[in-house]
Amino acid sequence: MATDHSTPPTGTRPRPRTSRPALCALAAATLPLALHFPTPWTTSPPSTPAATASPTAAGTASPPPPHTTPPPESGTPTPQSGAPSPSATPHHPTPTSSGPEASPTPTTRASQRAPRATRPRPPKRSTTAPLDRPPARPARTPWTLHADRLVLRAATFHGTVTVPTAAGSRRALKFTVRSLEALDLDLTAGKGDAAIRLRTGPTTTSTLKGEGSEGMVTLYVRALSGTLTALGGVPLPAPRTVSLSPDSVPAWLTPAGPASTITFTDVTVSPLAQYGGDLTLTGLRLDS
Repeated sequence: MATDHSTPPTGTRPRPRTSRPALCALAAATLPLALHFPTPWTTSPPSTPAATASPTAAGTASPPPPHTTPPPESGTPTPQSGAPSPSATPHHPTPTSSGPEASPTPTTRASQRAPRATRPRPPKRSTTAPLDRPPARPARTPWTLHADRLVLRAATFHGTVTVPTAAGSRRALKFTVRSLEALDLDLTAGKGDAAIRLRTGPTTTSTLKGEGSEGMVTLYVRALSGTLTALGGVPLPAPRTVSLSPDSVPAWLTPAGPASTITFTDVTVSPLAQYGGDLTLTGLRLDS
């Protein structure tokens, strides 16, 4: 074999020559090391685990892609990152979009108003007197009684009643008395030329007394006026001049109160009817 003795170019280091047997030995020695490394590429790219953190700051989740986020509903705030899911949060009224803060849904007018305290209304005073039927229908002829003094013994007031008469229903004050005493009685029945007048002697006392020990006299009075001088030991009201009628009943005249003796002077009575009792007249005179 001929040897090349030519001079290499200037500035070039001569490459050492390796024999073929040495190359084969080196390749055989490195083959076991190459078998320990995986292949650089596989048939499909490896999947990233769900728990793998993104290259952002530690502890901060990467935002979802824009195309995967559903648009928020009108008037509903978007939940912030890290907030609990809607299924785990309690139900609240849907907020409105009228201001920066959500306002609760307005309730009905009836629930906002406090219940009013009901006041008990006073009972209305009835203007209709109860019906009272005497043993007989009162006569149509009116009559008037005048006395210098009139004493009602064991008198009880029964209130205002309605009495049916021959001239129609009339309202009257109802009394029951044990006896009635009239000094200088002057009684007139009827009107005009048909009127009849009964008078007793001066300073005489006429008596109307109930029959028996338990007998009572019932009086229905249309009006009574005079001066009150005795009221069964009770202090007299002021003024003592009184005028009683179904439309004017004084406070001291209590219906169904205890029986008491009532005395009037210079009294005029317009009776509607009288039932029961025996009448005794002294020094009677008849004037027409």
